[in-house]
Amino acid sequence: MAKKVQESYINIGNIQCQVIRERIKNTYIHIKNSNIIVTTSTNISDEALKKLLFDKRDWIEQKLKKQQTSKRNINYKNGDTIYVLGKPYILSIIYENIKRNYISLDGNNLNCHINVNLTDLNDEDKKDIIKKMIEKYYRYIALQEVPSAMEDLQERTGLHPLECNIKNLKATWGICSSKKKISINLNLMAYSRHTIEYVCLHELCHLKYMNHSKNFWNLVEYYMPDYKEAKKELNE
Repeated sequence: MAKKVQESYINIGNIQCQVIRERIKNTYIHIKNSNIIVTTSTNISDEALKKLLFDKRDWIEQKLKKQQTSKRNINYKNGDTIYVLGKPYILSIIYENIKRNYISLDGNNLNCHINVNLTDLNDEDKKDIIKKMIEKYYRYIALQEVPSAMEDLQERTGLHPLECNIKNLKATWGICSSKKKISINLNLMAYSRHTIEYVCLHELCHLKYMNHSKNFWNLVEYYMPDYKEAKKELNE
């Protein structure tokens, strides 16, 4: 006799969890490639499951952080590799007599121009400044790339979210809520335009199928036959 399987999603803050309900007694949390898959009983209520996941939130975030760190270890120091739209750049920190910190691209270098008065800060404070500068730069790029991709995809698919936001998501590249609101991770701007388009399409397809069923993946493949190349880039 085939297992009775029910699939849905639960959001714990900015963390999206895929929930699979089966005829089992216990609850299991699996984290793979920054995806959280919760396998649990068909008898557990959404409220009880949410409470369990909130209790495990710190553990989940630690596991996600460990996975992300192992994929791309950035110390935010001179010589680090920073990716912008899929292209690698060498981080160069330049202290200057300027009023406002800013980032510029020069050949293969990503230059962080920082006020000279901040030279004497400790390493952690410097790291925090550079990290925030890069996040701000990613947001600037995302405000151009994501609306452009979404506009094209909405016209092609006929699928329209109520709204689409850019956020610094900790645990996923994108979220589509049951209220038809989509959020895209600003750190996705490290990846190629093709991969950004894939994540946007992925979330749009959840407007029709709030699961990862065969029908869902068939819809993704219909509009992007080479979507697996984008998934491979994200896993790298």
